[in-house]
Amino acid sequence: MLKRALIGGCVMALGLVGTLPASAQKAPAPAPQTAPATSVSSADMQKFANAVKEILTISKASETAAGQAIRGEGLTEQRFDEIYKSQNEPKQKPATAVQPKERQSYDRAIAKLVKIQQDNETKASKAVQNQGLNPQQFGQIFQAVRNDPKLRQQVQQMIRSK
Repeated sequence: MLKRALIGGCVMALGLVGTLPASAQKAPAPAPQTAPATSVSSADMQKFANAVKEILTISKASETAAGQAIRGEGLTEQRFDEIYKSQNEPKQKPATAVQPKERQSYDRAIAKLVKIQQDNETKASKAVQNQGLNPQQFGQIFQAVRNDPKLRQQVQQMIRSK
């Protein structure tokens, strides 16, 4: 669970919705009731698609790193999630009480995950800039793609190609 939040964090750092990796891989969702907000040049669409591909690669690597960070502290991902939920939702109790050593492992894992997220934000920002876009342009294109099924389909095809 936290790994997914971590992955979304690199996209959210750019001012976007954290579901970009999922939306880039899934079939288009039904169109919202609003009309497309902006027109996007084909060159900008390609830049956007290339940046999304890089962000997807970053996300996959961070998911692996997050799992390794958790396991490296002697916790299973399931147990980590239990402790995480109990810390963030007081009514949610873990199956077994959190022992002091386990809490220390959890805290060290959290510190590692924060570092991974910070690295992801930097890498995602660089991925966007490497494509000649700034975060605001990327966000505008993302909104246009999100609101226009035809643009979304074009971007999905661009992501799948190459």
